[in-house]
Amino acid sequence: MQELDSVQLPKIEDFFNLSYESGEINLRGVKGRAFILPTKAWATLRGSLIYEFKQNARPFLSQTGYAVAVSFVEQTKKFEGKPKKLLRILLSIAKTCGWGNFSVEGEADNGTQLTVIAKNCSFCHDSSEETPVCYFLVGFVNGLVDCLYGKPHTAAETRCGGMGGEACEIKIREHRPAIGGRNSEGSRSRVSRR
Repeated sequence: MQELDSVQLPKIEDFFNLSYESGEINLRGVKGRAFILPTKAWATLRGSLIYEFKQNARPFLSQTGYAVAVSFVEQTKKFEGKPKKLLRILLSIAKTCGWGNFSVEGEADNGTQLTVIAKNCSFCHDSSEETPVCYFLVGFVNGLVDCLYGKPHTAAETRCGGMGGEACEIKIREHRPAIGGRNSEGSRSRVSRR
């Protein structure tokens, strides 16, 4: 397992400026603002979406994470390097945002089979669930990998801290389209729409 700590990790001050006077958290290096959402508020939001939208909430949360990942990649275009290095940088940014402590296992050079481990995941913090609930994080990791490697992948949470485990585990596999260039759901990959 390759720990992200082996890379020079940034500090929160490297990314954010806090202005108490205006009530703003501004991003450094890119234009924009950030906001903080407590994990209890996230859990309430997730629960409310699942209650209100049932099974449709899961793909919605995943797609939201995917879109955030695309934004992360676009905002960090100034970084140069191979996808393996950029994946570690982007996950370290997510760590700096308080999302958890990430490590990557697998074929990071070509991105065909990866496992992202999230210890202390904020998306299932203090949850007690029967099934994995980190839909946003799964979509986020899926979006990072799709954008960085330039090809579609599938991602699934195989372990979740919210189920009593020590960490969340997201398995990522390169998606190989069925005959005719369509995936198993019959629609084109999200990466091809970018």
